[in-house]
Amino acid sequence: MTERFHELNRDELKPDQRRVFDAIASSPRGNVPAPFHVLLHSAELADYAQRLGALLRYRTGLPARLSEIAILVTANHWNAEFEWHVHEREARAAGLAEETIAAIAAGKRPALEGDAALVHDFAATFYARNDVSDELFDRAVERFGPRTVVELTSILGYYSMLAIVLRVFRVKP
Repeated sequence: MTERFHELNRDELKPDQRRVFDAIASSPRGNVPAPFHVLLHSAELADYAQRLGALLRYRTGLPARLSEIAILVTANHWNAEFEWHVHEREARAAGLAEETIAAIAAGKRPALEGDAALVHDFAATFYARNDVSDELFDRAVERFGPRTVVELTSILGYYSMLAIVLRVFRVKP
């Protein structure tokens, strides 16, 4: 397969790209991850994507541990190697057990309880059926509230977008 991805050199960027590059590098991410090297070909898209990503990664009603479950389910669904590689590490740092990570990687339901099980089931059910049942939706809203369910759903959409970009541009870990 032909390589489609290459890292951008900051010094070769146009001013609008450099502004976004610098904003990403100075964010809590601390660097410019590979997906943004692709997205920076459209500086405005990269800017909106990085701001949305920062919100969904760092400022939702879900703790990192639960967000990482949703992100891993998404990466596994799309077979996005780069996304999986990055978030497998993040999931460990957020306290996910190796057994949980391995089960998600295998496409199996991990032995989870409570909020973690609810987030996993919400994400996995959506990818399996392109929908969630009323019962599962109602349980999520009852537990997390409408705002956090919107954020959870948006995590699935955002990381799906990144997974698709990563796959099309053949970004490897």
